Amino acid sequence: MPKMPCPNCRSSEEFEPLRDEKERAYVRANKPKWTGLHAYYRCSRGSCRRYQRLGDVNDGGTFPEPQK
Repeated sequence: MPKMPCPNCRSSEEFEPLRDEKERAYVRANKPKWTGLHAYYRCSRGSCRRYQRLGDVNDGGTFPEPQK
């Protein structure tokens, strides 16, 4: 797993591929049509919901809170 700076955790963390179709659908809805989802990873630290493009800390966002 690649290690990148995570703005949410304020430290360098390991990132993993998007976990499921729900996460891929969220990223697809918030990025341009031509964006390749294989380039996006999510922070693997505990409850962090940060996703970002591999190698670009400025191209990402945060998944919404889970529905209760």
